[in-house]
Amino acid sequence: MKKLHLILLAIVSMLVASCNRDPHFITNRQYRHQVESDFEQRKAILDSCFGEDMQYLYGRHLGREQSEALMFLMAYMPYSDMADYTLDFFRQQVEYAFMARDTMPWGKLVPEDIFRHFVLVYRVNNENLDTARVVFFDELKDRVKGLDMEQAALEVNHWCHEHVAYRAADARTSAPLATMRTSLGRCGEESTFTVTALRAVGIPARQCYTPRWAHCDDNHAWVEVWIASDDKGHGEWKFLGACEPDPELNMGWFAVPSTRCMMVHSKAFGRYHGDEEVVKATSLYSELNLLSHYAPTKKVTITVQDIDGHPIEGANVKFKLYNYSEYYTLATMPSDKEGHASLTTGLGDLLIWACKDDLYGYQKIDVRQQDTMTLTLWREGTTAQSYLEDLDMIPPEAGIAKVTPSEEAIAKNAERIAYEDSVRTAYMATFPTKENFKQLLPKDWHWDSHFGFSDDRVWEILQKSEGNYAEIIKFLSIWSGPYRSGEHIYDYLKSFSDKDLRDITAEVLQSHITDFDWADRQKGTGYYVPYTYEVYKKGIMPARISNELIRPWRQSLKEALQDIKDAEALRDWTIKHIAVDDTGNYYNCPISPCGVYKLRHSDAHSRDIFYVAACRSLDIPAYLDNATNTIYVWQSNVWQQVMLGESNQQSKAKGILTLTYSGKEPAKPIYYPHFTLQKYEDGDFVTFDFEDDSRMATFPATLQLDKDGYYCLSTGSRYPDGKVLNRLEFFSFDETGNAITREIVLRPLVETPIDGQGYPMVDPHFEIYEGMATLADYADNTGMMFINFGDGKHYREPSKHLVKELLEQREALARWGGMIYAIAPAEVHGQLRQLANIDLTTAERCPLMEMVVKALGDDFGEDYPLAVFIDKKGQIRYHSKGYHIGSAEQLLKSAD
Repeated sequence: MKKLHLILLAIVSMLVASCNRDPHFITNRQYRHQVESDFEQRKAILDSCFGEDMQYLYGRHLGREQSEALMFLMAYMPYSDMADYTLDFFRQQVEYAFMARDTMPWGKLVPEDIFRHFVLVYRVNNENLDTARVVFFDELKDRVKGLDMEQAALEVNHWCHEHVAYRAADARTSAPLATMRTSLGRCGEESTFTVTALRAVGIPARQCYTPRWAHCDDNHAWVEVWIASDDKGHGEWKFLGACEPDPELNMGWFAVPSTRCMMVHSKAFGRYHGDEEVVKATSLYSELNLLSHYAPTKKVTITVQDIDGHPIEGANVKFKLYNYSEYYTLATMPSDKEGHASLTTGLGDLLIWACKDDLYGYQKIDVRQQDTMTLTLWREGTTAQSYLEDLDMIPPEAGIAKVTPSEEAIAKNAERIAYEDSVRTAYMATFPTKENFKQLLPKDWHWDSHFGFSDDRVWEILQKSEGNYAEIIKFLSIWSGPYRSGEHIYDYLKSFSDKDLRDITAEVLQSHITDFDWADRQKGTGYYVPYTYEVYKKGIMPARISNELIRPWRQSLKEALQDIKDAEALRDWTIKHIAVDDTGNYYNCPISPCGVYKLRHSDAHSRDIFYVAACRSLDIPAYLDNATNTIYVWQSNVWQQVMLGESNQQSKAKGILTLTYSGKEPAKPIYYPHFTLQKYEDGDFVTFDFEDDSRMATFPATLQLDKDGYYCLSTGSRYPDGKVLNRLEFFSFDETGNAITREIVLRPLVETPIDGQGYPMVDPHFEIYEGMATLADYADNTGMMFINFGDGKHYREPSKHLVKELLEQREALARWGGMIYAIAPAEVHGQLRQLANIDLTTAERCPLMEMVVKALGDDFGEDYPLAVFIDKKGQIRYHSKGYHIGSAEQLLKSAD
């Protein structure tokens, strides 16, 4: 018996040792069982996507930890990731996440749940995925050696700045390696890049963002990192500006603007049980409210009731912030049995909108003064009442920055930034130039203007491709034969966005033109083309449909759907076979057309992209109007609307809306900065996306809209301090008419001195040029603008926005005719010289700057850019500092 006991004890010891060697990744048994259950719920669809590769989970290919980690990812990944990537890709992500944990000294300090949600997870937001984690780990592992966790986070951000700087771009988020190849990205791409780099070395990181600023238009994204404070799992989330390194954490140019936010969001992959306030919890992800990390907050509670005063349960209560001439929904909360819905937000104005069924109601709340409000649902969407309403919206006051580093630290950091700029600039100097690009073309290159693809056009395309130029040249090498139409290839390449040209491959470019070369159809083959070349360019040629990453799909869909002969049959097939689920693709990264076909589950937007792609694959011209989310197909020699959301195709009667404008300032209103048009859908008004749309290029502007729709025209005028004068006009088409006209009316701003009594003054006799010109001479009768964009270390995103705005206003600035005196780094002098009447300097010390700051009575600090308008008397009639979208327009308004 004693011998048997010893044998059993030895077996147990071996099992314990085995478990210690191969521990659970998810040690909380209840949470682990939940993950297993959630995985089983999706197993059928996962099997259909990954097939035999599922052996990774069920065989001995992975240890227990990695197997459970991979199961966690698969249990909660969005549809786009299931459909468009391999299981081996995710296995590699798991492998490198554990490699970072086991390699880096802080790996053992990161709690299991923090590691699970903010290191292991491969996705940051809606970016296209790539192997950046692998590349970045190899690049960074030696660079952070010997550093503590906080120093390592700062060092990673310096590395990011070496490779990427800010530039505005379209809404599609490039993959990190594509951003690195171009060296430029918007804030969403910079933060995605930086979070990926931090996670690659095992530092927990997440992208956080204010979905909309309260004090100006636009939004911003940055990064939070979790830093351990001891070896017992305690730590703190701190922030940093992505690809914009500072001497310490909890710093950034946005540190003060963020104190005026009404919401700061982040998204947590999977079921999340952290300490942050959750504004939306689903079985796949949670949305977190991080505002208390940045700004003073207050919890507001809304009570929703009917016209008889009874509470309404299950109403959608939407907390909306004015931005870009619309009320953007920061969060949507369901009302409980008592009709209550609550949110923690900032100390400014919001519009509260609540709806249930076809009833809705709305009301402004001043969070500074109120923390409760009762809202009655009494308006009916079907009534389509016409009326006007004016609302004044006031943002929160600004706070102060959290961290003030030493002068020594600032100087040392500035030296590093200058060096990193030089590294990135040297890399970008390897891109083709107008002088050397011909040397990169194939030796037998022979296209000229006769073929419609002159050298100027080649340079136009290559210039846009930047760091991706080799792929474009590779494609041109394939298609430079003597029987190809250069005009056609040029039109084809012009159909891509600039960002497409920066990250597309030659193989993808080739896949979308092989079977659809217009030139082949003109060679007397007997192939009948039932449409013109213009229809072909709009509805067949483009590989770009909406905001998706372009992948090959033409040949695959053509073969898969070869039995379908027309658009109506394809519509019926799509409705029958593609299940629409807008919750399963929660990161809003579009699923590829082939992915939709394989998965047979899709969000509505990806379904629409699939349908258009399928039409084009079957030689049926089609396009998606992204402004109105409407699909059009060429049938009976006309573009006809197709609706996929209904079982039977219904043709909606159309009416003509004409928008007119007779104001003087601005000379032409711009969609979003000055006005938006919205349509009532499911209890709320949804904004059309007419940004940069040719239909809004001139006024009167004519639009074709559903005649039975209910619409809202929203306009806004913003004061320099952020206050907005909003005007809402609700209307519908007259029952007897097919055409209506509405005037875009911007409520006028009332000019008031900055201090309420008199304008700040500078000396009009101050000599801008010693012995030559005084400030009064310089201002003359027009007044003058003085702008300090900051030197190299301060030339950051806010200043880059202002440069872009000034260039967009160069015609208006030329009409104004006054002088601009600007301090700017030499690197942007070439851009700014596009403006008429501008004097540029790089002076580190500027007496005019010192005089202006003193006159404003303001501790300017480093809140660049500083922009002021000064009249000939020396009165400062306008000033702004820091991040203020619309400053160029405000400067021009002050000039009137």
